Amino acid sequence: MARNFIPKLPKLPNLRSKMKEPPKRFEVVEEAANLKLRIFGSSPRDIFKNALFAMGFTQKPEIVKQSTVGKLIGRLRGKQVSEDFFIESMDYNTLLIDFLSDIISRADIHNAVFFDVKFKNFSENKIEGKIYGVKIDDFNKNIKSVIYNEVDIKETEPNKWESLLTLDI
Repeated sequence: MARNFIPKLPKLPNLRSKMKEPPKRFEVVEEAANLKLRIFGSSPRDIFKNALFAMGFTQKPEIVKQSTVGKLIGRLRGKQVSEDFFIESMDYNTLLIDFLSDIISRADIHNAVFFDVKFKNFSENKIEGKIYGVKIDDFNKNIKSVIYNEVDIKETEPNKWESLLTLDI
């Protein structure tokens, strides 16, 4: 009488449970005629990067959700857009508004959605670098402007920064 022997394989650990969730970049606080967002980051630089990401996500979520793939597709189809920028202002809050307002203008001029930035210089009253995006046919939501009144970039606890951001859509 022969027995079929099936060896027991060791139980493999669940790797998904050990993978770290990426930090939250932004959340929608209120959506009406204006879109109010809370932007998160580990530094003021992160606030600027995540605000740009949130704005691009608002304009064209299907491209920004897959930004790595979007960059590749953009390169293959010749749709990738990059622009140098230099902005000076009196403080972080004004600098953020000026930066995002500049992005809105460039998005309209190039019919593109911008969602990534690399900074060469970053200080409380001056930023310089390059923004990256992809040309598109149309926006899901057209952002008219950034509203200044509730922007307040602040450190809520060590290495945790946030700010409200209101977009006129």
